[in-house]
Amino acid sequence: MVAGASEAAEPQLRLLVADDTGALALHDLLDGDATDLDAVDAPEHAATDGRFLVTSDSDRTTIVDGGSWTVDHGDHTHYYDAAARTVGTLPGGGPVAVASSESTTTLSWPDADTAVALDRAALGQGRVSTTARVDAAVLLPLGDLLVAGDAGRDRVVVLDAQGEPTGVTAACTDPAGGIVTRVGAVVGCADGAVLVTAEDAVAEHLAAPADLPRATGFANRTGRPTVAALAGDTGAWLLDTRERTWEHVPTDRPLVAVTAVDDTDEHVVALDADGRVLVLSGPERTAVTTDPLVPAGSVPALQVDAQRAYLADPDDRVVHEVDFADDARVARSIAVPIRPDVLAEVGR
Repeated sequence: MVAGASEAAEPQLRLLVADDTGALALHDLLDGDATDLDAVDAPEHAATDGRFLVTSDSDRTTIVDGGSWTVDHGDHTHYYDAAARTVGTLPGGGPVAVASSESTTTLSWPDADTAVALDRAALGQGRVSTTARVDAAVLLPLGDLLVAGDAGRDRVVVLDAQGEPTGVTAACTDPAGGIVTRVGAVVGCADGAVLVTAEDAVAEHLAAPADLPRATGFANRTGRPTVAALAGDTGAWLLDTRERTWEHVPTDRPLVAVTAVDDTDEHVVALDADGRVLVLSGPERTAVTTDPLVPAGSVPALQVDAQRAYLADPDDRVVHEVDFADDARVARSIAVPIRPDVLAEVGR
């Protein structure tokens, strides 16, 4: 247990925001309170796993603990609340990705083909403790194992907790992008993806339909089996890791961000090139949109939980809360203390 943490009866949802100078603030979605936090290096890139916000510039990477998180045991969940704080830094910068299991958090710097595994319990105590360092464009935690996308050898490799090969591999041309679902770890490949299942660490190649742009970055509601990805300017990909199926969803306008809610109504939430939030629902992928909420061509952060989507609007210094289940209704536009150039919804 994290020192000073308490268990709560419901998710402790917060918006962690940073501006382009590195100023950092936290907005509590439950009571509306805002708190200024210690500044970080001016962020050029950012990623979140739903608890930790990771920002980077060209030289180093900073990890911030949002102070709220959910532990999902499958048949029940626990919700925790603690103080938000900056945990520490790591050398190396550029675009960064983060993924977590209950015991491990992985950071990947794809441009440098470098990744590390960190002790998640230590992060919760305010310490950065590296347990493995791997030459990989993608690194994902899977139980006591690690799943690496080895760009140099066009393959996916399953490693033990210390980063040593287990002997399980699968071909994967140009690995890029990855995500952990309830089923297993997914690494994007030039012709689809490799799925390493959580139960038996078997690596399966999931071929995507040919003659369409590949999926490189995946997003979903934390832990759900279905993930979404951009399909170039043709629309979106949906990959159901439980059924091992791909679906291409064409859209009228190109998308700049997309994520799968994967609820009973099969909601998919996207941001189109005109700055509108697009919500697709049901097996027919029925579409509804908001009016433009951000400038056309911009690519602000888009996050979803079980009930709402959150879209950063840096120019107006607000975060738009969209009820995707109610015809993409903008429920409120939340004023935050600083420009939300970086946004992480934590506690989900």
